[in-house]
Amino acid sequence: MLKPAPRTTLSYINVPIHFTAGHFRGGCARAELVEIQKADLGRKYARVDRRPLDPPPVVQLRLYHIHNEGTEHESEQEVQDYDNIQCLGLLCNVDLFPAVPTQPDGSSESGSLPRLPRQPSPVVQPIRPSNNYPPPSILSTDRFHPSTSSSRILVSDAKLPLPPNVYLDSFQISENMKCTPALSGATFVQPACIDYEGKKALVFPFSDLAVKIEGDFFLRYRIFDLFARTAGLADIPVQAECHGGPFRIYSTKEFPGLQPSTELSKQLSRYGVRLNTRETERKRKKKASESSAIPTRASKRKATRILRSESECD
Repeated sequence: MLKPAPRTTLSYINVPIHFTAGHFRGGCARAELVEIQKADLGRKYARVDRRPLDPPPVVQLRLYHIHNEGTEHESEQEVQDYDNIQCLGLLCNVDLFPAVPTQPDGSSESGSLPRLPRQPSPVVQPIRPSNNYPPPSILSTDRFHPSTSSSRILVSDAKLPLPPNVYLDSFQISENMKCTPALSGATFVQPACIDYEGKKALVFPFSDLAVKIEGDFFLRYRIFDLFARTAGLADIPVQAECHGGPFRIYSTKEFPGLQPSTELSKQLSRYGVRLNTRETERKRKKKASESSAIPTRASKRKATRILRSESECD
C-alpha cells in the first residue's frame, strides 16, 4: 500500500522551530532566506528556443541556533560552518507573481497584467499563539504544486497565506495573484555550498527557470527540509520565505539582449552549477528580413546598373 505524500505547512515561516527530526534534531533553530542575485530580464518561453531568466536568481540560506527560546534571555547564533550542514533533503521552490499593482476591486492598474486562471485562496484561520510558539497548522487546502510534475510533495496553503504586510511599491500583494503555472523549468532546486563574501554559504541557484508569458514579475522563494519534523506535527515545516526583485519578460522581437555574466554566476559555474556564462554583452541579432529592408550603397549601385543595362537594350 502506497504511503501518503508528505505535505508542507506554512505555520513556521521565519520563526524558531523545535525539531524532532532532521539536522537540528533535539534543538531549536531559525532559517532565513535572502535573495543575493535577482533576475533582470528574460525572453518569453518557447518550446524550440527556451531561454532562462538572466542573470539566474539566487537566494542564500542562513541558519541560526536559538538559545533559551521563549525566555527573556533568548538569543541566536548563526551557524559558523555551512560545510557541516546536511544538504540532503533541503529544497527551495519558487512561485511567480505579477509585479503589477492591482486596484481594490482586483483589476490591474495597467493592461499588462497577464490573464491566467485565478487559483482558489485557502480558508484563513485566525492565529492565537501561546507562549510565543506557533500552534500546529490547520490545513484547509491540499493540492499538488502546479509547477512541478516530478515532485510528490503536497503543498498546503494553510492558515498563513502571504504575510499580511507584503507590499510592492505601496501595493499589497495577495495570494490569489499567484501565476506559478506560467513558470517552466526547475522550480525546486537543491543548495550548493560556495565561497561567498569570504566565507562558506548555502545558496539556491535557479539557473533553469523561464516564463511563458510577457510582463513584469517577481519571485517568492520558500525553503523546507524533507527530513525535518517538529513536535506534534507530521507535516514538513516551511522554514523561511522571501520575495525577490522585479524583472521583465520580453517577446522575441523586443528582447534587448544579454549583459555579461555576473561575478556570482561565474562563481557558481566554477562550483559545478550548470549555467551559461558570458564574458561580453550579447545583443539581439537582426533578422535577414529586417536588415534587407534598409538599402545599402552597394545595393543601390547594383540597382542603377540594372536600370542602365535595360535602357541600353531598349
